[in-house]
Amino acid sequence: MTVRLQKKTPSCITIFLTAMLLYLSKKTRPDILIAVSFLSTRVKAPTYDDWKKLGRCIRHLAVTKDLPLTLEASGNGTIRWWVDASYAVHPNMRSHTGATMTLGKGSPYSISSKQKINTVRSTETELVGISDSMKLIIWTRLFIESQGYSITDNVLYHDNQSTILLANVPVLGTRNT
Repeated sequence: MTVRLQKKTPSCITIFLTAMLLYLSKKTRPDILIAVSFLSTRVKAPTYDDWKKLGRCIRHLAVTKDLPLTLEASGNGTIRWWVDASYAVHPNMRSHTGATMTLGKGSPYSISSKQKINTVRSTETELVGISDSMKLIIWTRLFIESQGYSITDNVLYHDNQSTILLANVPVLGTRNT
């Protein structure tokens, strides 16, 4: 199938296709979540480059349509989270956070979103990403435990050493008992 791209793309087509991809990325295709997240910030004034990115994402879906999404729980009671952030990648200098969770094999939940605040450096961006994801990390553990399952560990993986050091500093003003 050949898709011909025009220099000017009607905004309504871009909105419609991006909305369809957003539904797919949230329900069955977490592999396109980051691309769709960026495309959804560009639907008000899409450019020709945005239209090409949209076409690339649709072609990726066509090529990988037979790949299954496999989810399995390991049974050891461990929830694993990976959180990462990219510094100042949006036109307004906002950063972007991504997080994914697994209970064994596959990722039943992933997020990809623009950060709400501007940050000054990449370490701060990573801390904001952890902070934004922490609500979901805690809620997920409480939800799974309320369903009657035992959670032995809730692990957060991160790749920035300075952020790891800052995240492990005890909060000032709290009492250790």
